[in-house]
Amino acid sequence: MHLIKLSAEMLPSPAWMHRLLPKRLWCQALLIQCVSILLMTAIAPSVINSVFAFELRSVGLHLDSLWFWLFPHIGLVTALATLARMPSWWRWIHGFFPLLVVLMQQLVLPASVYFAGFVITLALYWSVHNTRVPFYPSFPATWRALQRVLEQHAGDRAMKVLDIGSGIGDIAMFLAKQRIHDQVSGIEIAPLPWAVSVVRALFSGTSATFTLGDYRSLNFAELDAIFAYLSPAVMPDVWQKVQREMRPGSLFISSEFPVPDRNADHIIFPNPQSPALYVYLQ
Repeated sequence: MHLIKLSAEMLPSPAWMHRLLPKRLWCQALLIQCVSILLMTAIAPSVINSVFAFELRSVGLHLDSLWFWLFPHIGLVTALATLARMPSWWRWIHGFFPLLVVLMQQLVLPASVYFAGFVITLALYWSVHNTRVPFYPSFPATWRALQRVLEQHAGDRAMKVLDIGSGIGDIAMFLAKQRIHDQVSGIEIAPLPWAVSVVRALFSGTSATFTLGDYRSLNFAELDAIFAYLSPAVMPDVWQKVQREMRPGSLFISSEFPVPDRNADHIIFPNPQSPALYVYLQ
């Protein structure tokens, strides 16, 4: 894949691009792919029927091959993504996505395989386009560090602890097992991880409970500690809700993503491979 690099002076101003493009990144990506496909579809017949194509065919190059048009398309979508100032990882997606589509076509898989993949992906990620929170798994070092934070803050005093974006329930079940007097719960908006966490809780022997829904609908004033492993995009909104609703003396702990423009009261590094925990005391 060839990535086209443009200098900052060659790029349109952000304000101009923002007026032209949709706000959501996935909408921008879909628009860019469609524009490139339409452009290729418009010029391909003329090029294929030209004298130039006839001469190339005589030396073994066939312009009516899908592969021939794939690489100009990849170059164009990465260039458009650069012009739109999309994050760099989106440019890589733009480049690899058409290539994977063509490769999958060569496999001639039954439609049921793609439908199953769509259903699984939908159940796993659900409204990521709206919440801007992808699935981030946490690991035992983070769980143990979070347990130590709760013990240092409350000792043996029972607490109400919530894991927002609880995924498949690892942290909530771990804390419920270690701190048996606490009421530990999790809330997850994606159906598949939530269903897995409920089934796991049934067989774990812990008191952890899980709710399917959006954490924004909960009242944080009823909680003593909240753990979050979300994304940088939502941290300002989460922090506003924390400040508005959580009681003095309560804890907000974020894994990896700190609250913008707010110094954490403590920063804990569980181990060199695990993200930091940012602890905020209300």
